[in-house]
Amino acid sequence: MIRIITIGVAVLGLLVAIAVVATATQELPDPPPAQPPAVNPYPRGIAALGFVEPASRQVDVGAPEPGLVTRVFVRVGDAVHPGDSLFALDDRALRADLLTARAARDRAAADLATLRAAPRPEDIPPLEARVLQARADLERATSTYRRVAEAGESSAATAEEVTQRRLAMEWARAGLAAAEADLARTKAGTWGPQVDAARAEVARQDAAVQATQLRIDRLMVAAPSDGTVLKRYIEPGEYLSFVGSGPPAIVLGDLSTLHVRAQVDEEDTPMLHEGAEAVARIRGPVDERVALRMLRIEPLAIPKSQITGAATELVDTRVVEVVFEVVPPAPGAAPSVRLYPGEAVDVFISVDR
Repeated sequence: MIRIITIGVAVLGLLVAIAVVATATQELPDPPPAQPPAVNPYPRGIAALGFVEPASRQVDVGAPEPGLVTRVFVRVGDAVHPGDSLFALDDRALRADLLTARAARDRAAADLATLRAAPRPEDIPPLEARVLQARADLERATSTYRRVAEAGESSAATAEEVTQRRLAMEWARAGLAAAEADLARTKAGTWGPQVDAARAEVARQDAAVQATQLRIDRLMVAAPSDGTVLKRYIEPGEYLSFVGSGPPAIVLGDLSTLHVRAQVDEEDTPMLHEGAEAVARIRGPVDERVALRMLRIEPLAIPKSQITGAATELVDTRVVEVVFEVVPPAPGAAPSVRLYPGEAVDVFISVDR
């Protein structure tokens, strides 16, 4: 009996639950959208993803080689001009090399000056004295030889003595010739090829000094063009080990005019035409739009590389990039909205001609 009652109660409860669910008419809430949806303002138009960029595009300034950052001369927001110093790397080792190179250059220049100044006035008198001495030795040897030769004719001197005196005379004559040659060479000055070799050595040392100075100048990184510092990734005391990879040291951009680079899907490109009217919608809770002026259609389709991360965004496609200029406000009028380089915007392009 208890089992029958239990089964009946369970069946009754199941029937009550089914009835409650069936008769429930609760309406789920319909929340408003987080932000206004992007609506194409043109009856016939193209929608594209766009990115705000400086007129000069983003200029990533990097270090020429790894090194310790000693000074940073700019802050974010500073205006720079070509040649303005941005940051400097440690150049103490190169400055030591520069001192060595300059000393070697000075030594080579001194050697060249020495060769060009030859002969020294003090070098001539000793050589002239040697010539006089050699001439006197030759006269004495000649006189002695003649006496011994006359004595040999009368058998007062042996043939060997005559030969020795003759050889002594020839020795003295050779000594005179050597002394005169030394005097003539000294008076003639330095040999031309020696001067040329010394001049070439000076040029080589000059080149070494200039090369070291260029390497030092290379560590003082300067702005390549007019622009504004958009980002700074380095501080004094940091060691820059990323060269050619990793973030740049400083990012520059010309903010005098902003551009918008729109990525038009390859399927929409047949509807594009030069000079098309366009607007950009700023993403956010307020529906703000800015007028655009087409600058060019870049004629190379590329894989889509810049994405926003939206779940509905297609990435397995190719795009044609269209560059627009942001139309500045009328003279005296305040800009309706501020744009930032790198910001993503919705671009709408009219296809009506």
